Amino acid sequence: MTILNRYIFMEFIRVFLVTLAGLLVVYLCVDFLQKADDFIRYKAGIAQVGAYFLYNLPSIATPSIPIAALMATLLSLGNLSRYNEIIAMRAGGVSIGRIMVPVLAGGLIISVFGFVNNELIMPVYAARANFIRNVEIEKKQQKVVFQQRRLWLRGPDNSIANIDFISPDRDLMLGVNIFKLNPDFTLRQRIQADSLVWENGAWRLKGSRKFTPSGDAVIAGSADGEIFNVVESPGDLGMIVKRSEEMNFGELWSYVSRLRTAGYKAARYEVDLYGKLAFPLSSLLMVMIAAPLSLQRVRSGGAGKGIALAMLIAFAYWALTSVGTALGRSGALAPIPAAWLANILFAGASGYVLRRMHQEI
Repeated sequence: MTILNRYIFMEFIRVFLVTLAGLLVVYLCVDFLQKADDFIRYKAGIAQVGAYFLYNLPSIATPSIPIAALMATLLSLGNLSRYNEIIAMRAGGVSIGRIMVPVLAGGLIISVFGFVNNELIMPVYAARANFIRNVEIEKKQQKVVFQQRRLWLRGPDNSIANIDFISPDRDLMLGVNIFKLNPDFTLRQRIQADSLVWENGAWRLKGSRKFTPSGDAVIAGSADGEIFNVVESPGDLGMIVKRSEEMNFGELWSYVSRLRTAGYKAARYEVDLYGKLAFPLSSLLMVMIAAPLSLQRVRSGGAGKGIALAMLIAFAYWALTSVGTALGRSGALAPIPAAWLANILFAGASGYVLRRMHQEI
């Protein structure tokens, strides 16, 4: 990397980090004000509140990173133009394309960082943040333990339920094994059921058999229709069923596969799955569009117009992403094109802008 490339690259990264930090501070302040009443009501300690927002940072950073990349491109190249540094570079024989290369490289690095954040950091931190808020602050009982992609729930009357799968609408549990224990933790009864279904305000066993020890023998019988309220309502499973952002690509892929096997439409989660690959590229696309618009001020002095247009394009990206997501989740559009709709259109637009700029030089 030449001295010039390093200088432009470091200026871009510096502005990006400052901008991202500013966006995170603003978001944290707004989020704190919205949740302050809840923290006061539950008498949350300063350490708990601080830990909650700390673990929420990766989730907050996900939508902020593309905006920071956009603003870093506008501001860093704008500063070079303001102090006539780009004019000096051009006078020295440096092409516009070469000036843009370090910025585009920075955008690519930011996109890679966004993918790593979504895949490795955010799922773990988001789950921890939810635990702090639900269990430590709101004092809700932690009734679930995950182990090897299955979960164990503490049920009523000194019982434990092992569940293989919970449907997205949370009204059906599949692969249920219930162990009812005596006070000395010896087995009182075991129930094996195909499913546990929410019907008429209660959880009812379906396709089930129960086994009750009696001396040296075991009495077997059907348990179909019996009520086993492992939780009070499907809404209580909100702490148990992971959200898409709490799963990495592999976990979400496995969950989608299990949904299909169980006969459920997995469109909502499929769109989120492919979005985990598509969304991180938004940072690079923002840089690709913003860079030529920022450099236009050297030729036409249209800095204000360029910034306004770039911001309009940024909002257009979010609008297209929302439209694609809605179409994909409703089934009107296949999951892959729905998740990549905004990226495909923006890649075409950025290619057109770069080509037109090259022709004008």
